[in-house]
Amino acid sequence: MHILSELKIGERIEIESRQFASADEQIVSQVIDIRDDSLLIINPIKQGIPYPLTLGHQIKVIFYRGDKGIFRFNAVVKKRINKSLIIYEIVPTGEADKIQRRFYYRLELVRKVVLKPRDQDEEIDCMMKDISGGGMKVYSKTPLSVGTKVDCTIHLRDNEIIKVSGRVVRSYREPDINEHVIGISFKDISENTRSKIVSFIFERQRLLRKKGLI
Repeated sequence: MHILSELKIGERIEIESRQFASADEQIVSQVIDIRDDSLLIINPIKQGIPYPLTLGHQIKVIFYRGDKGIFRFNAVVKKRINKSLIIYEIVPTGEADKIQRRFYYRLELVRKVVLKPRDQDEEIDCMMKDISGGGMKVYSKTPLSVGTKVDCTIHLRDNEIIKVSGRVVRSYREPDINEHVIGISFKDISENTRSKIVSFIFERQRLLRKKGLI
């Protein structure tokens, strides 16, 4: 697939970068021009918050092609153009590959979670906000710093507990409920454990569809 001939001006894309996102984050942008060997895109955002790119850094660009699937390619941030709307010029560094996003679906779910920071002796009781095959968000009375490595014990079902390692990728206080929202990306997760999570999510999706709730 030839990337520059495949993409269209005005097309919505997603950006992945080690600068600001884990596998379960969705940062969006838009193609505003296509040149001979590069693309111009607007400053990536998530829920209205801008995510500036660093010149020279490698990013991953994701775009959708309906029934054909989801594709991703690598690119380098070449130039920042300072106008009323921040624009970046990016240069693709390879062809687009088809990817699987089956475990990226995020299911809102209330479940008990116990976090054990690697640098602390005490465990932290939390309540899950949502979960995907790549990570989860929890409510916690105790704040945790971004980058903290944690061991997670998740009460997935009444009779099923899974354990997985993770890293805090987002942490902020929610004033309305006086708790902290902790975003965790799963790390070194086995395929068996991920499959259990994904199977559970699919099971819940089927149930919600049957009830007409999604």
